[in-house]
Amino acid sequence: MQLTWFIISVGFIVFILSLVYNSWALKGVKYSRYFSKEAVFEGEHIDMIEVITNEKLLPLPWLRLESSMASGLIFGAQGNLDIYSGETLQNHISLFYLRPYRQITRRHQITCSRRGLYRLDSVTMTTGDPLGMGGDAQKFPLALELLVYPKVIHLDELPLPNHSWIGQIAVRRWIIEDPFLTSGVTEYRPGDRLGSINWQATARTGTMQVHKRDYSADHRLMICLNIEVSDSMWKAVTEPERIELGITYAAAIAAYALRSGMETGFLCNARLVDGPKIPIRKEPQAVIDQLDLLLEVMARIVLDRSVSMIRLLEQEIEAGITGTDYLIITCHQGDKLRTTVEQLQNRGNGIEWMDIPELASVM
Repeated sequence: MQLTWFIISVGFIVFILSLVYNSWALKGVKYSRYFSKEAVFEGEHIDMIEVITNEKLLPLPWLRLESSMASGLIFGAQGNLDIYSGETLQNHISLFYLRPYRQITRRHQITCSRRGLYRLDSVTMTTGDPLGMGGDAQKFPLALELLVYPKVIHLDELPLPNHSWIGQIAVRRWIIEDPFLTSGVTEYRPGDRLGSINWQATARTGTMQVHKRDYSADHRLMICLNIEVSDSMWKAVTEPERIELGITYAAAIAAYALRSGMETGFLCNARLVDGPKIPIRKEPQAVIDQLDLLLEVMARIVLDRSVSMIRLLEQEIEAGITGTDYLIITCHQGDKLRTTVEQLQNRGNGIEWMDIPELASVM
């Protein structure tokens, strides 16, 4: 008889306990999560801080927090933390024990391994009684964002062609000829353009003469990133890691040029996250926050082609752009693309190519 009453009493206590936790477990529980910085560069380390508070007398013997994040954020090893990683997402699970009227702050060290915009919209909180017989679950909304800029590498790490004018930006003098400035004529040499021939001087001297161009210091730089890996690519980027390398090159050139006082812009046939499917164009400027703007744009790039690079450069021609230096960062130099670039050059713009090498050649 006593055993029966004992079983009934225990069952009643478990029932009441379960009822209490079902009704009150998450009452007075507050949670926040934030990053130690709002924007960082690829490869940097930051902290993600979780703060959870139990503002009631009822203790929480166990509390589980679960959220999903992009896999470009790598968490360090830590107790009471489980990470289940997929190809693009990872499941992040934290476990807590909260005494009455207690606040816990927990820091997680993160390595930002890939550029991009990382968002955390919500976290699911689950808790219950000590026996796990009852509990409660609730989704807490969050508005957490982390912007990871592309890594800015040194100019020496870029695949610059020989005699590139990019390396001379620091002296604010473009090592390219300005088609609008002439300082006489000179004898033709192999490699001179046919369009630079001075026919009157050629007839007068009897030898082929070309215009001798002077240099200009007021050109603007437009960095053009082509996300097409071949001239036959339609939409999907088949070598995303190679394009990511191109974004790194673009960030390095932008930083170098702007820190040298050059007006610098950015042109790309991808699109921005959360934006309309239109190409990216930022006008060349040398304002104080231009580098931050360009790095933010590069962080937000989605590798989804909006238009062909040929069409994008045709729009530059149609807009009548002159006096601008275009750096074409690309995986290929197809015939149609080169023809369009030559038309842009014939309008009085400077051109330089930067090839994105295959990853096997840079490993």
